Amino acid sequence: MDPGWGTGGGAPGSMFNQSLGMNAGFDPNMLLQSHLALQGLGGLAPLGNMQGPPPGANMGMGMINPEMMGMMQQHDLGMGFDLSQGQNQDGIGGGFGRGRGSRGSKQERGYYMPGRGPRGSTGPGIRERDLGVRAPSRGDANDYCQHFVDTAQRPQNFLRDVHLTDRYAEYPKLKELVERKDGLIASRATPPAFLQADLHELPLSVDTFGTKFDVVLIDPPWEEYVRRAPGVGQGESWSWQQIKNLDIDKITDNPSFVFLWCGSAEGLDAGRICLQQWGFRRCEDICWIKTNKEQRRAASVRQDTQAVLQHTKEHCLMGIKGTVRRTTDGHLIHANIDTDIIISEEPPTGSTKKPEELYQVIERFAQGRRRLELFGEDHNIRPGWVTVGTQLTSSNFNSQVCHPSWHGHSNSN
Repeated sequence: MDPGWGTGGGAPGSMFNQSLGMNAGFDPNMLLQSHLALQGLGGLAPLGNMQGPPPGANMGMGMINPEMMGMMQQHDLGMGFDLSQGQNQDGIGGGFGRGRGSRGSKQERGYYMPGRGPRGSTGPGIRERDLGVRAPSRGDANDYCQHFVDTAQRPQNFLRDVHLTDRYAEYPKLKELVERKDGLIASRATPPAFLQADLHELPLSVDTFGTKFDVVLIDPPWEEYVRRAPGVGQGESWSWQQIKNLDIDKITDNPSFVFLWCGSAEGLDAGRICLQQWGFRRCEDICWIKTNKEQRRAASVRQDTQAVLQHTKEHCLMGIKGTVRRTTDGHLIHANIDTDIIISEEPPTGSTKKPEELYQVIERFAQGRRRLELFGEDHNIRPGWVTVGTQLTSSNFNSQVCHPSWHGHSNSN
């Protein structure tokens, strides 16, 4: 074999040490000339003396004249090659910047970090050795799971356009629909009402609230939340049996909707039993994917003694009572422009605060204006809602005041 082809010695010059797995010749001089011609720089005489491979030889890459290498770097061909001269730690000429087959060190080959891309783009492939950032430890791929092991940064941290302001940027009609709907909801919302009460003792009945509700949102203080941050949680936890015994069926109209937060996983089956007990059937499972961009590593890795895996999501079951058809009940339900996935930052340790986007999903879908939230706190107080909970610091609820504003029209009028 010609000494210019192979992975060992040969004529002086920088070597590419990885095989492309091809039997055809590859002339970097021609590639450079084509690139320069496309840029309007005109053709150049061949640089160096490239020799083609012998027939049938598996191409390993020929040598590159130093002058040519300099021009390739100057014009940034974007080939993904590692053009560093000399030899790597294995005594082999500089290899490719891509692929797992190269035996060079991480510093020689360069690694790609999740969410990074080549200069001028958003795709994968930028070299991180000059940025001082630790790279994934398994080859050059975007291994987000390994990146989580190394840094505790969850894979969902790198999802784009998750905020409502960005989600519909490329869909102007949907964006206009959402903006108009949000404006209508805000203009028709009743003043926020809140009642400090212990749900162990407060009777859930029409006599208490003066009406039945179109929507009920329940965010119980599950035992799971206490295990997640022992000694930090406020108040006592509730069992599934206690939640099931709540008289939700007595304060919900027909038709109506209930939204029940069930925790990370263990409560899904029990949540369905609760819905059935209250006379609802499960129709949706909304999943909250929690990011941890703003948290320290120690706070990002949770140690739940009853969990097999690291839990980074929570479920909210949606139940429906009665029959609702989109074709005939436009006064009760609206367009389904929202998805069953919510992506937002996880609250600090000890907080059970849920994403605000769930309120927006409920308000855009359910046209009824009589909305009740149980186990609420001060941060849950919101126009258009009645919030009840023992953690509230004050009360202003008066059924005689709220009752007239609930009736007469829905958000669809």
